This record gives sequence, C-alpha cells and structure tokens, in this order.
Amino acid sequence: MASPNKKIVFITGGNQGIGYETAKNLILSSEDYHVILGSRDIDKGTTAVKTLQALPGVKGSVSTTQIDVTDDTSVDAAAARISASHGHLDILINNAGIVSMTHPPTRSTLRRILETNVVGALSVTESFLPLLRKTAHPPSRLIFVSSSTGSITHASDPKSPYYGPGGATEYRASKAAVNMLMAQYCARLRPEGILVFGADPGLCATNLTGDAQALRARGAVEAERGGERVAVVVRGERDEGVGRVLGEYGVSPW
Repeated sequence: MASPNKKIVFITGGNQGIGYETAKNLILSSEDYHVILGSRDIDKGTTAVKTLQALPGVKGSVSTTQIDVTDDTSVDAAAARISASHGHLDILINNAGIVSMTHPPTRSTLRRILETNVVGALSVTESFLPLLRKTAHPPSRLIFVSSSTGSITHASDPKSPYYGPGGATEYRASKAAVNMLMAQYCARLRPEGILVFGADPGLCATNLTGDAQALRARGAVEAERGGERVAVVVRGERDEGVGRVLGEYGVSPW
C-alpha cells in the first residue's frame, strides 16, 4: 500500500504511450504521487512497472492493475481492488484509446472505437467516482485525454492544421464525443469540488497508429512531451482552464 501522504493516480492504458509517459513524468517529478497503471494485459503492466521503478531519480511510486475498459466486470473489479488497497482515489485519467487509419470509415470500426474511447471512458468514470469523492487530497481531478483532432472548430476550418476530409474519421468523432463527456462531467461535478479537464498531448510518436516513424515524419513529438502536457494538468498547473481541453497551444476550441 502506498503512503497515505501520496496522491493516488489511476491511468487507463497506462502501460504504454501517453499513459506511460504521464506516469513517468509524475513519479520522476515528485514523491507525492503513487501511480497505478491500468493495463488490459497485466503482464505488460507488470513489465512497465518494473521499467519505471528502475529509472534513475525516481521519487514517486508505481503499481499496476488489470482493466479492460470495454468490459464492465473488469472495470468494476479494478475499482474494487483500488478501493480495497487504498480506500480512495485522488486523480483519474481516462487515457485508454484506439484509432483506425483506414479510409473510408466503416460502421464496424466506428462501433469498436466508440466502445473503447467513449463508452469505456464513461464506464470507468462512473465506477471510480465513489473513490474520487473520498479523496484524501482535495480537490480530486478527473482528466479525459483528448485531441485537437476532435475539435469541430478545427475540423471545419480549411486554414487549421487539423482540417482534412480523410483518415481517422472514427477516432476524431470519438474525441469530439469525449470532449462532450468532459464538459458534462464538469458541470455535474463542479458543485462537489471535483475538477474536470480535457488534456491534449498533441501529435506524438506512439504506437497508437502502429507506425511511430510515420508520425515523426508528420512532425510528431516524442511521447514524453505528450506525457508532460498531461502531467501539468494533473499537477494543477493549468487549473485556470478547468472544464476545457488544454493542449500545447493553450485551450483547444470546441
């Protein structure tokens, strides 16, 4: 069990990519955090924990738990384990997500992506809200990892770098839906003192698309930069933007 003085952070999809880099940033920056990596494959989660623990200069602590955000039983079981181990949660980061780069879009792909990126985020949030309400370090924080590609303002502006009719249609629609989830939870939970944010890590060279090198060729930054952009929201450095999607260039338009 983590020290009661630590803030308990749970990150879905935490064993790789932006989730992993966010966890790394937090435990390297401060002893105040115990980060739990949510992983669909517990073996990958365990490997990620060992890698993080072996980093020089680690200040915080890290563990893992199994969770498949598309499986309600798995989600509820993860919440129950964290409740039994820690009794509360201080920060929840809905990071798990999938993408498809096929074109044109298909019905089956849209259903699959919405199930993970949107329904999964709602499922996790509802299951973990009782733990956030028991935070030992108020205010608790609920963070949805979003994307500027989900901005309707950007998508409809030919001058925007995020304008384009082809590719990732299902993913972009899912992130627009995630933004609405975030806004709705902000309105609902603000009276309880729970702070809700969207965090946009920007275009990062991760394995999300299966081709990190192609992303670098498009100008993607390394994943650790994306993790830093999420971590600053976790640490309270962007609190003036509560209820908005916060990214590298400021507040993302809807």
